Amino acid sequence: MEKHTEKERMHEIVSVFLNHGILRGFKSKNMPVSLRESFDELGSTFVKIGQMLSMRSDLLPQAYIAEFQKFQDNARPETFEAVKAVIEADLRRPVSDIFSCLDPVPIASASIAQVHAACLRDGRKVVVKVLRPRVRETMMNDLRILKRLSRYVRYTPQNKIMNFEEILGELEASAAKELDFLYEADNIREFSKNNSDVRFITCPSVYTEYTTHNVLVMDFIDGIKISDTDKLVNEGYDIDEICRKLAFNYFKQIFEDGFFHADPHPGNVMINKNQIAYIDFGMMGTLSGQLKERFNLLLYGLIAGDADDMAQAVFKIAIKKGPIDMQSFRSEIESIYTKYIDTSLSELDLGQLIGDLLEICRNNQLSMPKEITMLLKGMLTIEGVLEKLSPGIRIMDMLMPYVKGRIFKTIDPKKEIAENLLSLYLLSKSGPEIIKETGRLLKNASSGKFKIQMEHTNLEGPADRLNHMVNRVVFSIIIAAVIIGSSMIVSTETGPQFYGISAIAVVGYVGALLMGLWLIILIIKSGM
Repeated sequence: MEKHTEKERMHEIVSVFLNHGILRGFKSKNMPVSLRESFDELGSTFVKIGQMLSMRSDLLPQAYIAEFQKFQDNARPETFEAVKAVIEADLRRPVSDIFSCLDPVPIASASIAQVHAACLRDGRKVVVKVLRPRVRETMMNDLRILKRLSRYVRYTPQNKIMNFEEILGELEASAAKELDFLYEADNIREFSKNNSDVRFITCPSVYTEYTTHNVLVMDFIDGIKISDTDKLVNEGYDIDEICRKLAFNYFKQIFEDGFFHADPHPGNVMINKNQIAYIDFGMMGTLSGQLKERFNLLLYGLIAGDADDMAQAVFKIAIKKGPIDMQSFRSEIESIYTKYIDTSLSELDLGQLIGDLLEICRNNQLSMPKEITMLLKGMLTIEGVLEKLSPGIRIMDMLMPYVKGRIFKTIDPKKEIAENLLSLYLLSKSGPEIIKETGRLLKNASSGKFKIQMEHTNLEGPADRLNHMVNRVVFSIIIAAVIIGSSMIVSTETGPQFYGISAIAVVGYVGALLMGLWLIILIIKSGM
């Protein structure tokens, strides 16, 4: 982009933000709405940025997430000539050499790409996903402009609510992947490999020879949208069976594969020939072995009702942003356990539970890794799909049995027995000493020699403040006594006189005045 055009774009962005009151502060209740409206006005790249942000509850408060989820990705289509130009430039041959037909009307048109139906020369039906011309340059340029503007926000109160530089850095990394169709092609291949032995799951095959950074050619899947329940029932499908298969496969993607579809909304899931077909793999989530294990521990703690295990798991998963009061953190996790203790697992509101956990993390200078927030977002999306398909089915009804089954599968009986035998052996070795110490403890208690040693921590600050307060009270009493004494001397007219007033009383008044001023200065300096 030319320099003068970049300046014009920056001026446009700043003007829109000013018109919507964005630069006045982010504490206003209407600010989430204003930010969404300004993104909408700034065009398709900002709409896409908003959609990406809607997945990141670790970066933004919930009010902003809720607003960004309202974005509809229905952009005006590019001209067919522009689409043909991108295909021919990338594949270096005329469109007619590759496709026997290419529908000029797109199947779908989104902010960064559009999809056309086509037929290869051998008659196979395919879809062609084409990146919009200049969208990569435009979006990355807009992000660069926002990064420049974020420098001016660094020292403002708004930055305490959102770390703009961190948000923009994350967006830049995510955008680079989503704007590269080679990355999406790799995602499709990995997903296909992971689910190759699952008969009821499918996805389109990629035609590698026709796929580039800007063009993606894959099989055409002519199915029924999973949200079209009437049509599914008319075709003879069992809705409850579809729900169960969808849920259990999604659990498999998370807990076994560590590679899951991060945006499984109804538009990306279809039913075709008794199979659940996933499409659009631009946004996928990954979990490392360690992260997967820690997330499993969190669920185990939830199942067992062990607040301490839950706290440990959340602490291990989260990213530390500053000093943490572990006692306060554990107490807040305990409050979640208490809140849900009387709720059966089948009635547990997964969205509310996730929201509570994220809120506790934010309050304790912790943030969830983006992989976990994408996972949580995916789980909530699947839960929403299930509720629309079959309101009687709850995701927790299926999640907890699945997790319990995973626990039994991962347990190594020989290892468990060996560890328990070792613990028993160590306990037996310590047995005589334990009995001896217990007897001594009971003897001291019965003879009145029982002592409890207490250690006070973090009391230095409050003790110092209390000491200062007591000193000031004493100092104030002394000043009052000097003033009262001086007044009594004036009334008795004792001692040498100074302009008809006792010189001793004058000295007392002046001394009280100086001490009072000194006390006021000390109070002002300490802010108390």
